[in-house]
Amino acid sequence: MYAHRSSPSFSKVILRLFAVVSVIFMLYYGYSTFHHTDPLKERLYELGYPTQGYIVQNGTILWSDGHITIMQGAYVENYPITAEQAYNLVLQYLASYNEKLRKYGYRLYPEKKSLTEKEKNGQLYWVFELKLKAGSNDMFAGFAWVNRETGVIDISGLLG
Repeated sequence: MYAHRSSPSFSKVILRLFAVVSVIFMLYYGYSTFHHTDPLKERLYELGYPTQGYIVQNGTILWSDGHITIMQGAYVENYPITAEQAYNLVLQYLASYNEKLRKYGYRLYPEKKSLTEKEKNGQLYWVFELKLKAGSNDMFAGFAWVNRETGVIDISGLLG
């Protein structure tokens, strides 16, 4: 014969359910708090760059930091400006504008998530969307084009 087991009381069920939900919530909160991904690295991955090392596609070496090397027979062309360097160059370029805008409560910044690759006049560029931050609002202000070979910046939009 089987021993008779009484069913757990309502309070024990609620207590166990609360404990399980609390553990799940704390695990999610801990993960979301300490697990940060760089939007620039995410965007590079979306553009086809590897997360580590390099890959070769049709004679082009794509490095994980965003610089590329193009090989056509004995001809090798290197574009050394990485995505992070391009972002920092744009920040440096905008520093003088931001100094003037600070007294009005505005700030210009390149949006990391908007990083794209474009070609113009035979040159390769990193392109960022520029945003104008006014209080808690962000407005589109143009584009920042960074030459991948020389690092020269060209702004199109509000500033040029």
